[in-house]
Order: sequence, then structure tokens, then C-alpha cells
Amino acid sequence: MARKDATEEKLARVAAAERVGDDAALANWLTDGGPVAALAAEAIGRRGKDDAIPALINAFPRFLRHPEADKGCRAKEAIISALDALRNGDPEPFRAGLRHVQMEPVWGGRVDTAVFLRAACVTALARLHPAEVHFDIQPLLYDPAPAPRQAAVRALAYLGGENSELLLRGKILAGDDEPDLLREAFAALLTIASARSLPFVESHLWGDDLARLEQAALALGASRLPEAYPRLLARWQANTDFALRQPLLLALALTRTDEAFDFLLAQLPEGGTLALLACDALVPYAADPRARERIEATIKRCRNPKLADRYTELVPPAP
Repeated sequence: MARKDATEEKLARVAAAERVGDDAALANWLTDGGPVAALAAEAIGRRGKDDAIPALINAFPRFLRHPEADKGCRAKEAIISALDALRNGDPEPFRAGLRHVQMEPVWGGRVDTAVFLRAACVTALARLHPAEVHFDIQPLLYDPAPAPRQAAVRALAYLGGENSELLLRGKILAGDDEPDLLREAFAALLTIASARSLPFVESHLWGDDLARLEQAALALGASRLPEAYPRLLARWQANTDFALRQPLLLALALTRTDEAFDFLLAQLPEGGTLALLACDALVPYAADPRARERIEATIKRCRNPKLADRYTELVPPAP
């Protein structure tokens, strides 16, 4: 109980130091235990004084060497966040954080609490863009935890260039059990080098990996590239797998082209599950009054109670 009271007193003193703008006191609190140092680092980040960078850099290695002093990596995360906010130009703290793994006991086993620390360090390094940054990022694409992998993909999207493009292609070919990550990787390629990436992304529309196919289709549709609609339409026309209908319809809708809108409307009279899936895909178009009028007129002509109910559920009547 006494230890808890002492920590709470220190936290109160850190908060007081921030209120009065005592930067020296805040820097001194970085040498304390994890919760106190974390609060001090957060305050330093909010204060925005870059002369506090050396104190943050000096404090970071101690928590790497003595993880028991920073359970949950809260202090390390706060220090990295503050360094990034203050535009620290030294990549070494970020690189050290990338390599940190901190296994802590939990009910039934152990868990790595440094997952979000590694993710934050990837993001910070991308902003700093030091020499050989792609070598720093590459291992994180295959991190055991999803958050660092996703941060690595986003960092490569931010950096752009051929090196990022090659790493993203490698990640896609290796696969991932997080579908959203693959979609972000496809989308990043289409942003970095659309002309060169289109054939690569399109090739995954015809593969055997259903999850990868879906994410490639959705990324292609969301790219709004003029070449997206005909490629997605060709895959739809060759489709023999009912499981592909929903992602392909959604991808076609994401292109937001007039041709896609007409195609989706044409599916409504088909009835059955296909009409319901097309109705789902048409929902974003209903924000446009003219498109909404055409959708509702088509549904009315279909005389399909299930379709009408589905549309009313998804798009409530205008007031």
C-alpha cells in the first residue's frame, strides 16, 4: 500500500511539474519507474521543447535493459512517442525499439508487451527516413504480431519508391493471416507505382488463394484507377465460384464509375442472393440523390419483397 501511495504521489508531482512548465523536473522524473517516467515522457511530448530530446534518449536504454522496471512497455512507448513528436533526428532509439521483445506473464502463459512499441518505432523511422531504412523495416513485415507488420506496410507506403515496392511485393507473395494487411499492401503498390503494379495486383484476381483474391479486388476497386473496372468486370464474367460474388461486387462498387453503377443495377432483377449482394454494394451510391432515385425505381420494378426490405434496412427513407 505504501508503495502505491508513493507512486501516486510521484505521479501527482509530475502532473504539477507539467502545469508550471518545469522542464528540468520532468526530465529528472524520466529516471524513475515505468509509470512515473511514462507520465513524464508524455508531458515532455506535449510541451514540445526539443531541448528535452537528450534526456529522453538517455532514459530509453535503461528500460530496454531492465524491462522489469517498465511492465507493459508504457514508459518506452511514451519516450518513443515523445521523441517522434519532437522530431528527434537520431534513428538509434527507434532502431533499438524495433528489436525489443518483452515477454511478460499473463494468465495461462506469457505475452509480448512490446508489440506496439515496435509498431511505433517503425512509424517514427519512416518519418525520419534514415539511410538504409528499408533494411530496418523489412524484418517487421514478418513480425509474429499483426500491429508491427501493419505498421511496416504503412511505413513502406509512406516512403514509396522501388525499394518499398519490392518489399511489399515480397510480403504479398509470402502471405499473411491478416486480410486487411494484404489489402493495404496491394493498395500501397497501386499508389507507389500504379502502371507497374496493375498487372501484379490483377494476377492475384485469378489465383487460388481466396483471401488474397478478395483483398486484391478490394484494393483495385478502391484505387479508383480507370483500369480497375474492366479488370474486375473480366474477373466477374469468368467467375464460377459463388463465394467470390460478394467481394467482387463490393470491389466493382468501390470504383464508383457509371459503368459499375449500371452493372450493379442490372443485378437487382436477377433475384435471390445475387440481388441482395448487389443491393449491399449499391448502398454507397445512395448518398447521391439521382443515384438513389434510380436504385429505388429499379427495386420497385423488381417487385421483390426481400430485396425491398433489405434496401430499407440499409438505406432508411429520406426524411
